[in-house]
Amino acid sequence: MVEQIIKTTLEQADEYFNSAQEELFKPEEDIVHYMVCKGAYKAIQNYLIGYLLNHDLTLEPRATLQELLQLSRNIDARFNDLNLDLLYNAHEEEDVWMDYGTAREFMNLAIQTKELIGRE
Repeated sequence: MVEQIIKTTLEQADEYFNSAQEELFKPEEDIVHYMVCKGAYKAIQNYLIGYLLNHDLTLEPRATLQELLQLSRNIDARFNDLNLDLLYNAHEEEDVWMDYGTAREFMNLAIQTKELIGRE
């Protein structure tokens, strides 16, 4: 049962990641920056959840991104190099502050997270 939850969580992360990446590869004037940022954020969140569940951790249903990252750091020090400060409270912001640069930064963090958990 837990293995299926992990598999589903990581598959959802991949879907968010791929959706955000597809959006980012559109011509710049057609990109919906909010969609890239939201997809990258959800991908990172699900990658971390899947990673932690795979390490037999029980998670609080409302665990914050900061908490997920700290738990990941407790397992593997390589996560210390992952700085998600840009994402904290990002889901509460309006899309007016998002631009191409922000979307690229969100995607770079998603790529880094994906690589850290070993999902190529």
